[in-house]
Amino acid sequence: MTYSKWFALLTTLLLTGCAGMDKSQCLTADWRTIGFEDGANGKPETAIATYRQECADHGVTPELNAYRQGHRAGSERFCTRANGFNVGKRGASYQNSCMPDLEADFLPAYRDGKALYDLQRGLNTARSAVDKQHRLISALEQDIVVNTELLVADGLTREERVQLLYDIEMLKTELDNAINQLPALEHDAYLAEQAYIKAEQRLRDHL
Repeated sequence: MTYSKWFALLTTLLLTGCAGMDKSQCLTADWRTIGFEDGANGKPETAIATYRQECADHGVTPELNAYRQGHRAGSERFCTRANGFNVGKRGASYQNSCMPDLEADFLPAYRDGKALYDLQRGLNTARSAVDKQHRLISALEQDIVVNTELLVADGLTREERVQLLYDIEMLKTELDNAINQLPALEHDAYLAEQAYIKAEQRLRDHL
C-alpha cells in the first residue's frame, strides 16, 4: 500500500472515531506506516494494543515487528530536543513514547517548554485578574453615578432617598475596597511577567 493510500485510510479511521478498524482495514494495513504515524505523533508503542484488539475481532493479528520499526522511525522525528520544547510550550502532555536513547534529548527540553507554558498561564491569569478588577471599579463608579442622579430626581419618597443614600455609601465602600486591592493584583502581574521574561531569556536557545 502506498503512503498516500494509507494516509487516506488513517483519515478514515480518525473520522470513524470509536468505530475502530474494520476487517478490510485490518487486512490491508501497512503496520510499519501505522507505527511511523503513531511515533511521529508522540503516541506510545503500546498503542498497538488497541489495533490488536480491534483486528482480533476480524481474525487479524497486527505485524508487531513492522509496527515497532515504523514507530522507531516516527519517534526519531518526534523525540528531538526542538520538538520536545515546542510540545511542552504548547502545554501538550507527553505520553512517554520516546525510547531512553531518544528521551535523553527530548525530555529535558519538554520540561523546559512545559515550565514556560505554566509561567505563561500564570501570567495570563494574573493579567486577567487585573483586568477584572478594573472592570469592577468602572462598574461601581457607574453605579454610584446612576444612584446619585436618581437621588436628586423629583418624585422620590423620603424612604426611597434614604435607601439610595445607603446604597451609595455601600457602593463607595465596595469601590474603596476594590481600589485598595488593585495594587496587589498589579504587583502579582508584574512578578508573573518578570518570571516569564527571565525564563524565556534563559531558554532562548530553544526558541
